[in-house]
Amino acid sequence: LDGPDRATGTKKQHVELLTDSLQLTANKPQDVELRFRVDPGFHINSHKPKDELLIPTELQLDSGALHIANQQYPPGSHFRLQVGNGEDLDVYQGEFRVALRIAAPRGDTTLSGTLHYQACDNAACFPPRTLPVKIAVTAK
Repeated sequence: LDGPDRATGTKKQHVELLTDSLQLTANKPQDVELRFRVDPGFHINSHKPKDELLIPTELQLDSGALHIANQQYPPGSHFRLQVGNGEDLDVYQGEFRVALRIAAPRGDTTLSGTLHYQACDNAACFPPRTLPVKIAVTAK
């Protein structure tokens, strides 16, 4: 079920980074959003899940030459499991965005890091995953 995808030969991540580049004004803090999408039929726990045993979604960024002032996660949406005791969860489904306040030096840099999360469908959860995040940043 969680093996390599026949078409690409890679394991299914269940989450995709939609933002591939950012255009900024050099040396000026700006608010940006990194867009992610959870595959249809799946959900991931929000940044603040209702149960401390659940794995929160967490974005770790290596700022390098960039100055990242803050990270804001969206509120999760309510989701009721159809199995077991019908637990109420706080999750991300479909597209979600993490907001950053970022300042970049003039020129081209790369914002890199990872998104750590656990994807689940209505019946089961998959092992936690770490999605590489690489975004080209151009500041003029």
